Amino acid sequence: MHLQDLLTIITNNPHAAYFVILLVSFSESLAFVGLLVPGTMIMFGVGAVVSTGALSLKPTLIAAAIGAVGGDGASYWLGRHYRERLRNLWPFRRHPRMLTGGESFFRRYGAKSVFLGRFVGPLRPVIPIVAGMLDMPPLKFALVNVISAIGWAFAYTMPGVFFGTSLAFAGAISARLAVLALVVVAGVWGFVWSFRRLIILLEHFGPRCTQALQDWALSDTPARGVKLLARSFLSSLFLRRSVEEFLLVILAAVLVFSVWGFLGVLQDVVMKDPLVRADQAVYHFLQSLRNPWGDSVFVAITELGDWLVSGSVAAAVFLVLLLSRCRRSAGYWAAVLAGGACAVRILKWALHLPRPTPVYHGISAFGFPSGHAAMGLILYGFLAIVIARSLRGMMRRWFFAAAFLISFALAFSRLYLGVHWLSDVLGGILFASAWTALAGIGYLKGRPEAVPARLLGLAVIGVVATVGLWHVADRHSHDLAFYAPRRLVKVIDSKAWLTWAWQQLPAWRIDLGGAREEPLTIQFAGRPESLARYLISKGWHHPPPLNMRILLAALSPDVEMRNLPSLPRLHDGRLETMLLLRDEGQKRLALRLWPTDMQLRGGRGPVWVGTVE
Repeated sequence: MHLQDLLTIITNNPHAAYFVILLVSFSESLAFVGLLVPGTMIMFGVGAVVSTGALSLKPTLIAAAIGAVGGDGASYWLGRHYRERLRNLWPFRRHPRMLTGGESFFRRYGAKSVFLGRFVGPLRPVIPIVAGMLDMPPLKFALVNVISAIGWAFAYTMPGVFFGTSLAFAGAISARLAVLALVVVAGVWGFVWSFRRLIILLEHFGPRCTQALQDWALSDTPARGVKLLARSFLSSLFLRRSVEEFLLVILAAVLVFSVWGFLGVLQDVVMKDPLVRADQAVYHFLQSLRNPWGDSVFVAITELGDWLVSGSVAAAVFLVLLLSRCRRSAGYWAAVLAGGACAVRILKWALHLPRPTPVYHGISAFGFPSGHAAMGLILYGFLAIVIARSLRGMMRRWFFAAAFLISFALAFSRLYLGVHWLSDVLGGILFASAWTALAGIGYLKGRPEAVPARLLGLAVIGVVATVGLWHVADRHSHDLAFYAPRRLVKVIDSKAWLTWAWQQLPAWRIDLGGAREEPLTIQFAGRPESLARYLISKGWHHPPPLNMRILLAALSPDVEMRNLPSLPRLHDGRLETMLLLRDEGQKRLALRLWPTDMQLRGGRGPVWVGTVE
């Protein structure tokens, strides 16, 4: 079933749709069932449907809140009625920690736990049962239940509404902007989801696997060849028992996987294997998504990975470690960064693999491996290892996640800007992972030092906020032109344009994949400012500047036409140079002009194409 078919069904059966929303929110809050229903994602999708106009926002929020109140109320009744007998029912009989965790949470926060538990995934369907089992007064529970249900309806529906509306605005401007937004959101969501699942797997199987590896490494069973090398390596890891054993095993796994992956990528790029075809596909796909807003964002991200910013962060960390008398950590820090930077340049020089477009000179003209991707991961990844001893629990996990998310953002910016192939970025990430893991193993096996984790974090944030933002502000305009897509400019004379060359310009506004939008009915040679002054004297006017008030007003079905936002349009990845409006009763005319790659001799500038809609 296509999305349009689904929207048609919902539009034709709105009352049934609201009833389904009520059932979903009821089930998501109900004991037992709520553990199986992915209510968060469903309500996010419902919000996205609301943004299309197929459902109304107010009835949707009311249905979601009523369902949530009913689900928690039913769970509360079950807990109050069956009490201790629930411990012998599924799933609590099989997973008793669910109830015990809910009980400890309730005893700690009291009535507030009913409100807080509404927004904590695993506890959401359990807390109302516990509240009933522990005799929370019904009136008090009902009051907190209603308040939290209203908050839950807004918190889980409105993000979908805003996301769907954002995509609608982006799609109205350009399909490539909407697709780019989807790619970025899906990438961040996929990263967070994968990291959370990895943490769960490591918590479940990690200690068992670590103990099994330690028993095998320290056993007396005969071994030869690769097994002997692996056992010797693992024995050196477990030679001293410490709180970092689990992290050491993870780093060892990362080292093995990264070396194997890097060698595989290296073989593919040298032998021109299938990865090279993937290079071309990814390059052309991302170049088809180029637009001025995406360029501005990803140029800023790539500037934060430039040598000036990275070097300033490295120097700040080095100074903090020295001043804190962590000389061993400071020495490791300097050696790891210097060794990684030298190795990247040696690999570039030795392999001589070109970039997609020649934008740099010297050794930097070669693309494999990506220096931004490699050094970003080495810089922030090894920083996470250095302060790992000073962090515990979730802080350690999310610091590692933040370090790798920054690194992958830098890597993706290089792909988007078209200055690296996919193989360059993969090679940089895998090389950096191997180098960082190897250095981390050596560092953690040595004498621990009292590293000032908080001071290091503040130093990094301070440097990025000062040097990084100053560098972006200073270089952004220059780098936007430097990283702009390369276009072939055709210079002709006026007579050729008027007789035949005008036919070579596109007749339709081009969007993603060459899709046709509006017909281009105007070609113009001259200064757009002069044309604008003439048209303004004839009753045309510039649109009001876009702001949040105007964008939010567009969500109302009763907004007047003159208060509707005039969204910009992209043509072949370029933003319109001129937009003028003319209101005629209930009709609005919009004149737009875009530059082309055709220029007239005599300094008359590019030929412009435009449309009136």
